[in-house]
Amino acid sequence: MKKIEVELSRQGLRDLSKKIDNLKQDLKKADKRIEDRLADYARTQIENNLSATPFRDGNEDTTTFKEEFDDKIKVGMRGSQALYNEFGTGTQGEMSPHPVKGKFPLHGYNTGRTIRTASLKVNEKYGVSVGTKYWTYKSADGQTVFTTGIPAGKQVFDAAMALRKEKKKIVKQEVSDVLSKL
Repeated sequence: MKKIEVELSRQGLRDLSKKIDNLKQDLKKADKRIEDRLADYARTQIENNLSATPFRDGNEDTTTFKEEFDDKIKVGMRGSQALYNEFGTGTQGEMSPHPVKGKFPLHGYNTGRTIRTASLKVNEKYGVSVGTKYWTYKSADGQTVFTTGIPAGKQVFDAAMALRKEKKKIVKQEVSDVLSKL
């Protein structure tokens, strides 16, 4: 606990009032620093998680962002592959499902008009078990890519879990810095 001692006089009370006003201003500044640090931490975690993703194919445009709006800061991923990276796709996604996928209006892992079931011919060409769900797409260099999907990368989810652990430490550090100046 921090003690503030002032002389019991009009001047002492003015000094106390000034210290309290300064404390309020310093805490408001600390609040902004806390928000920035938390957002920067989350974005760094997302970037690290995304760069460590083993199933990236060079076809993607997924990036991270940090945007400030009035009194809010948003961080996350964007790009045409962002949802696939986060939640996974196909059989691979189904085998390692995202913990909160059901909270979003997303299709099932093996649904869509381009999903096919491997036949004997596909088995011979790609070495995939008959009956496996798959689809193909063109890579950036024009090659046909065969895929059974990708596991859920959980880059944003994992960053949020790490942020929950780090939050208390960041808040405590910033508030302690303000109080140490009293």
